[in-house]
Amino acid sequence: MKLSKSLAMLLTLLCITVIAVTTFRLSPSFARSTPAMSAQVAAEKVTTDLIAAQGSSGNTLYTKLGEYDGIAKVIDDSATFIFADPVIGKYFIGLGTNSKQRLRQLLVDQFCQAAGGPCVYTGRTMKLSHSGMDGGLSNTEFDAFANDVSKALDKNSVNPSAKADVLAFINSLRSAIVEK
Repeated sequence: MKLSKSLAMLLTLLCITVIAVTTFRLSPSFARSTPAMSAQVAAEKVTTDLIAAQGSSGNTLYTKLGEYDGIAKVIDDSATFIFADPVIGKYFIGLGTNSKQRLRQLLVDQFCQAAGGPCVYTGRTMKLSHSGMDGGLSNTEFDAFANDVSKALDKNSVNPSAKADVLAFINSLRSAIVEK
């Protein structure tokens, strides 16, 4: 009797696994899903790859920014400036601690990948992430975000060429984010 219950439980788990793998199109390693890349995602990836390829003297932007820890510090300082910013801080007022931590990790991963690091950004496209935000973001709000990131780069003593590369990456996303 005990053996048949164990066998039934095992078969149930196997069926659930097969359903999950089939439904979510998971790779055999279960490491991550592998859906087809949309045109928007492909365009953002090209931008990401172009920024990552930049870097004089063989150093990637990832290295120039201090690798993962340096990028995380810049994002943490950026978040402090952004949440307190009178122009764009309003979009983050209702976020709880967990939501802010998730947003932070998505930004770290996005900037890390864009800079040529080993991270993988798993968030939504910029257009989808920012659509419908109070009728869309304006150029003024986008500029406030870029200025807050610039202040964080300065606070972390990022060299001028790396700072210019980061700001170029941010500006490359403007058309996907600004709606009004």
